[in-house]
Amino acid sequence: MSEREELERRIAEQRAELLRFVERRAGGALIRMESPEDLAQDVLARALRHAGSFEWRDEASFRAWLFEVARNHLEDRRAHWSALKRAGAQALRLGGNEELRIGLDELTASVTGPSTFAARREQVGIAAKALALLLPRDRELIEGVVEGLTAAQQAERMGTSTALVESARKRALERLRKTFRLVLGQRG
Repeated sequence: MSEREELERRIAEQRAELLRFVERRAGGALIRMESPEDLAQDVLARALRHAGSFEWRDEASFRAWLFEVARNHLEDRRAHWSALKRAGAQALRLGGNEELRIGLDELTASVTGPSTFAARREQVGIAAKALALLLPRDRELIEGVVEGLTAAQQAERMGTSTALVESARKRALERLRKTFRLVLGQRG
């Protein structure tokens, strides 16, 4: 058995303990976005990708390295979802803009209170998930709208025509609406 195969075997043997680690360390916000099983599987895949950086000394150093990979992965995923939540919140704040309206009129209302804040937080999470599911180009187009870029500015940035960006934005926004509705339907 090669050194690489041995490391792969050892990493796979840690799956159950890694899953427990992820469940304890991920926290509620991250678990709402990704399942513990998916996170653990991603950690295993990341460990295999970084296997070249690991030098075998003993079992304790192996476990320390593997769980450091897990901590780093969880932190990266938190940062990923945090960035998407910010983008989702910005998109929702522009809900009054006809171009971005995704069926959330209650979010633009000036009502306050604990239940309203909880509903808004939930909607931002759903918007972040919807944004994450979009293709990168659609996400880029929507981020341009959120940033307040004109179609001409975004066309220049993307190296294409204004007319193409305008029609692509409309399609991207429609896909965001549909994806939002799908994610919204899955939570219930």
